[in-house]
Amino acid sequence: MSLLVLGVNHRTAPVEVREKLTVDSERLPAALDALATQVASGVILSTCNRLEIYTLTEDVPDGLESVAKVREFVAEYSGVSPEELEPYLYHHLEGDCVRHLFRVASGLDSMVVGEWEILGQVRDAFAAASNPKGGSGHVKGPISRLFHQALRAGRRVHHGSQLESNMGDYRRRSVSHVGVRLAHRLLGDLSQKSVLLIGAGNAGQLAGRALAAAGAGRLVVANRTLERAETLAEELGGAAASIEMLAQVLGQSDVVICTTASPDYLLGPDQVREIMAGRSQRPLLMIDIAVPRDIDPEVGLLDGVSLYDIDGLSRTSDAASVGMEPEIARAEELAAQEADGFIEWWESLDTISAVATIREYAEEVRRAEVEKTLARLRNHLSSDGESPQDADLEDLAAHLDAMTGALVKKLMHHPTMYLKEDNDPARQQVIRDMFKMDGSGGRHGRR
Repeated sequence: MSLLVLGVNHRTAPVEVREKLTVDSERLPAALDALATQVASGVILSTCNRLEIYTLTEDVPDGLESVAKVREFVAEYSGVSPEELEPYLYHHLEGDCVRHLFRVASGLDSMVVGEWEILGQVRDAFAAASNPKGGSGHVKGPISRLFHQALRAGRRVHHGSQLESNMGDYRRRSVSHVGVRLAHRLLGDLSQKSVLLIGAGNAGQLAGRALAAAGAGRLVVANRTLERAETLAEELGGAAASIEMLAQVLGQSDVVICTTASPDYLLGPDQVREIMAGRSQRPLLMIDIAVPRDIDPEVGLLDGVSLYDIDGLSRTSDAASVGMEPEIARAEELAAQEADGFIEWWESLDTISAVATIREYAEEVRRAEVEKTLARLRNHLSSDGESPQDADLEDLAAHLDAMTGALVKKLMHHPTMYLKEDNDPARQQVIRDMFKMDGSGGRHGRR
């Protein structure tokens, strides 16, 4: 078997493609079950900036058949045609898959390098795939170990690469904080501005705290569940509003930050056009960090409206990493060390499999020869008219078993050491060819 990841991210696909592929938490169990029946059990990682599927392939070494199956699954589940998907997809096998996941979990593949939210998202995706109540519940073995070690790598990178100390508060490195930073850059002092925050989930909470830290003036939190809006507004020292009051509070706002990832647009051009007509040409800055997007892109064409979606934040996020090259380099080094450790274990499974297969083969030959010898002895004694005693034969069988067992161990010692020296696949194949084995290895390895 081989490890495989297939996906899209913010570097390979624009937001209008990524939002079609989003798998929210409510649909994730069904998606995992579908993946297990159509392809193989695996982990689905879906965030605002990526959709990635991690699984095991049967077709080694190139994995192309499995790549095609996973691509077909994504197309079928999302409703996006394979032809439309193809330009945006990437896939990695084996060590490349491992290194990719470890960089993802460490925040090194994120739009905001060093962001910490992704570690929790990786953990949640793995938990959903491992939980029988939420998804296939069959993710174990190599995939389970892969994600456990990726999470450990992410924690080590954040705490051991000085991302925390040298980047300031690393918990501020998120898309939500970049959105607030953009508002500050465009409008300057936010203390004199009225800000509407739509959404009180995790992204909304991060954005709200960033707004409070930036000294935002009048802050209103709007959410489908008013109680959640009230809870966050109380924490931030702002006011709460229901979604039904959106038009009213929007008309009084200078800045709008959307974070809900609603399946449908919350704000469309007609609604915003009507609101802008009553604002006396007062401009409106709208920042939509949700995927799927909360604001219809056509809103950005209206006079007086400046609209930025999550892809529009990329320049600001790049600027936020300037001067942190040493810390990022150290983080890359730590992530690579962790990945190399897993890869060494993963590749050793082939050697373990080959050794176990050869030993099983030798044991089968030995047992068969012992049985032949005992059968001949019984026949010989019977032909001489002697009646072999069961106790004597059992004693002889025990001696033969011990002698031949020791013989097999001695004969297999040097071939075993030869295979274990450097986990060389070429050596493993030589041994398989020599003993005429298919190298399945059963429970002992990954092939």
